Amino acid sequence: MDILKKLTNTKTLVALVCTAGLLAKQFGLQVDLEWLDTTINLVCSIGILLGVLNNKGMETTKMNL
Repeated sequence: MDILKKLTNTKTLVALVCTAGLLAKQFGLQVDLEWLDTTINLVCSIGILLGVLNNKGMETTKMNL
């Protein structure tokens, strides 16, 4: 469950997706990095607003309802 806590950290998620984009570009795929960056920001913003993502990582995997 420690890995799930780390994946709820916004900075970790952004770094992983950016690294995947750079890796795809390295292998010759046409990746628009500006589009990828904008998309990551939008998805993370929605995740933060919904309470799925946060800056420190979630304490538990249970939702606070």
